[in-house]
Amino acid sequence: MPVTALQSLHLLERIYVREAISPPEPEKTTMMWSGTSLSIAGVRLLLGEGDIDEIIETPTATKIPGTKPWVMGIATHKGSLLPIFSGDAFFRKAAYSGRPREYCMVVRRSGLNFGMTISAVERDLKFPIEQRDMDCVIDASFADLTLGGFYRDDKVLAVLDIDKLIADSDFLNASVIEVDSTEELDK
Repeated sequence: MPVTALQSLHLLERIYVREAISPPEPEKTTMMWSGTSLSIAGVRLLLGEGDIDEIIETPTATKIPGTKPWVMGIATHKGSLLPIFSGDAFFRKAAYSGRPREYCMVVRRSGLNFGMTISAVERDLKFPIEQRDMDCVIDASFADLTLGGFYRDDKVLAVLDIDKLIADSDFLNASVIEVDSTEELDK
């Protein structure tokens, strides 16, 4: 008796089920945090991938009168003007008098570009995202501008949040001129 097409199909299905190899189990992937390890004012920090545009030699800056002590001045960089800030003076709230900072990080955000001096550049690092400690103890000068950290070599590396930095009112107002109006309002 001849085999029908439907019977052939069922036969092929049984052969396939008997000889088929099950697909491999998908590997569990670990989400990784990646960024650059550097130091500002001698404190080891992490900056997320994409937070900084580049690291350059600190350019010669022209002083700007009437600015806070952490404003080193303005410099030319890639055909435009770039404000240069002292990371040491901004975070420590005191003028820095040590060796000159040879490098600065360049941050480019919509409407706000600047360079900030750094004390050391280490390297790019990756950490499993679940190892991020949001309650770790961070240097008080940086605590308000960080978002947790990771442990490496028994030391905490705080994650500097660039968005918090550029939203900081002290950072945005580089002028030392205080408003002291003695004018009387006309009625």
